[in-house]
Amino acid sequence: MKYHRLTQEQFHEMHEEFSVFLTTNGIDKVKWDHIKQNNSSSVSTFLDDFSDLVWEKIIQKCSYLDFITNDKLFLFHAGKVNVDVIVVKVNSKSCDLLTKKGFQWMLDNIKTDYVILYRDSKIYEKSRNEFIYSNLLKGALLSKGIQYEGLKSYFPNSIK
Repeated sequence: MKYHRLTQEQFHEMHEEFSVFLTTNGIDKVKWDHIKQNNSSSVSTFLDDFSDLVWEKIIQKCSYLDFITNDKLFLFHAGKVNVDVIVVKVNSKSCDLLTKKGFQWMLDNIKTDYVILYRDSKIYEKSRNEFIYSNLLKGALLSKGIQYEGLKSYFPNSIK
């Protein structure tokens, strides 16, 4: 298994997709019920294969990841060959980047010494998919890249 197995709740939410997956593997409901009762290793294989397929689709579609703590913001743009990152560090106890108010405070104070910006780009150490998956496991969230693109375009030449 390349990734981890989906949870029971996730399988429940994706029951229609799982049915299509089974059908494409030549398994109808009667056959699936028989496999569930008589061959637990085959059940595990199908669940694992479907989970990997789902994770692969999610990762392939992913272009942006956000990892946010109360005082740091890591915004990733996952390209084909390399990942670009904007890191924001806030040196103020009164700012919480996990809130809209805190994010706005950071934007309002972006040119002060309270906010430090970094921007970098590097080639993936392993693979793009492994980078995205490992960061999702660490708590990063899939994103549309609004914050990344906003900061990138707003500060193209002034990143400290």
